[in-house]
Amino acid sequence: MPVTPTWELLSFDTAAHAFVFAVLAVLSFFSIRRQSRFPLLRATAVSFVIIGSILFGGLIEILQYSMNLGRHGEWSDLLSDGIGALLGGFLAQVASRWIK
Repeated sequence: MPVTPTWELLSFDTAAHAFVFAVLAVLSFFSIRRQSRFPLLRATAVSFVIIGSILFGGLIEILQYSMNLGRHGEWSDLLSDGIGALLGGFLAQVASRWIK
């Protein structure tokens, strides 16, 4: 992948990270809400999904940085992941009011 200049805030890479993590958050939210064995987890699904998605994005960036396979971890990717997780989590929560 080509290196994105630091001055370029919105790029395809940024949008792709945000979109993928928004989809991850939405699917995770509805999956958690369907679980009946963990009522506390169901009640705090949005918080759990957002925190879990951001931690997962952080793990990905740390692994890219440390594995020395020609890839590099970037703070902008983690920020994009977090924005996508927040958007997806809140959109899923709003949509869950209409979808039962």
